[in-house]
Amino acid sequence: MNRFMIKCLCVISLLFFIGGVHAKSEVVDRLDKPVLIDDFNLFDQHGNSFTAKNLLDSWSLIFLGFTTCPDICPMTMAQLEGVRAELGSHFTPEKIPNIIFVAVDPARDKDVLGDYLAYFHPKNIGITGELSQIDRLVKSVDGFYRYDKKKSDTNYTVVHTSAIAVVNPNGEMVAKISPPFGRSIAAWELMLLIRGRPIE
Repeated sequence: MNRFMIKCLCVISLLFFIGGVHAKSEVVDRLDKPVLIDDFNLFDQHGNSFTAKNLLDSWSLIFLGFTTCPDICPMTMAQLEGVRAELGSHFTPEKIPNIIFVAVDPARDKDVLGDYLAYFHPKNIGITGELSQIDRLVKSVDGFYRYDKKKSDTNYTVVHTSAIAVVNPNGEMVAKISPPFGRSIAAWELMLLIRGRPIE
């Protein structure tokens, strides 16, 4: 078992233990006005084309990250798995939002993306591709990333926003979730949003 998998299992165990704990009463920050996601052309972990059209007809939770991320990315993915599990008590499987991991370091992410996502859940979607296309999507979700490296550096990190974009079935970002968050309260507020109800 490699170091990454051990770390992921430890993080997942910890988060499921403290999953109900949250620091604020509202974690799903609804936008005043929906923001349409611009078109982009990327590929998923299976090599299939993935564009803005793939966001239509279902809810999505879009998170920026990279596969060699040591902490925030695996922690957030584990938290989202908790949210997915909680939403299972409110919705049938086909109505639960897709979890989409935007891999912003394609040079290192592309070949391992499928294995990385499999550590968390088989239904997770990972997308990556040319930087120009990644940038289009990142801009649409009001995100940011930057490589923290020198020209010849191969052991580098990526600075990126950790907020999760909540996208409705019309392909519009309508809310954001900022980690860390309790899975129960996040799932409850997502359920209210999806059903068109105010936060109670």
